[in-house]
Amino acid sequence: MKDYYLSDDSERSLAPFFSKTALSACFIGVVIIGISLIICWPRQPLSEFVDENNIPMVFFIIFTATLIVNSYINLCWGCGELIRRDIYITKYPTDITTFEKESDFFTYGLIAFLLHSQMMLLLFLPFLILAASISAVSFIPFLQAVSILYVAALLCRMFGFMLYLIWGRTSTVGYFVVRIFMIFFIFGTFFFVPFLNPLQSLYLLNKSTGDIGLPFALYMMTVIFAIFLLIGTNHLLIRRHLREKGI
Repeated sequence: MKDYYLSDDSERSLAPFFSKTALSACFIGVVIIGISLIICWPRQPLSEFVDENNIPMVFFIIFTATLIVNSYINLCWGCGELIRRDIYITKYPTDITTFEKESDFFTYGLIAFLLHSQMMLLLFLPFLILAASISAVSFIPFLQAVSILYVAALLCRMFGFMLYLIWGRTSTVGYFVVRIFMIFFIFGTFFFVPFLNPLQSLYLLNKSTGDIGLPFALYMMTVIFAIFLLIGTNHLLIRRHLREKGI
């Protein structure tokens, strides 16, 4: 795996770790979560909530905001929207091949996506820890909630990348499909497949005094299975592309 590809700030990299575009997106995400935490900060001590048997919903609100922001950024990274558009539009009026599309997925793209998604989530970790403390959420439910955020972001990253491999990063169809997918996954699943809805799992973790067992297991198994399917699909699409180019 060629590490310098990960920091290459050019139109040939879908998600360079330290490019200005990537850092800007991360900064905006952190600001949104920080403002959300300030707005929903409780105006009374935690002891009063305990006496009233009313757990603050700060945990659910902040984790939900992080879920939406982090998943959306990962979705955009996967489908190639976070690029240096000034250079790309000026010099390359048509789509060009990226490092992720020209390299074996298991030895380059997959590793980069796993690491990148982890690094993204770490940026929000201080806000998540603070929100869990305010809502008196214990360590195990907190880890479960972080796991929910991570696999959701990874699912969006893999799905966005699959659409990039199919339609490229200049496709209008792909632009709308990825957003419809995210809306359905985060909100629509509540009505059609509730056990797959991440918001419901986060809400249960906020209201529960311990782990939520079966709902968490069902969510994780289903999403991880979907991620594996997308990994296999992306690998096959890249193999087909490399064969067509004779690489």
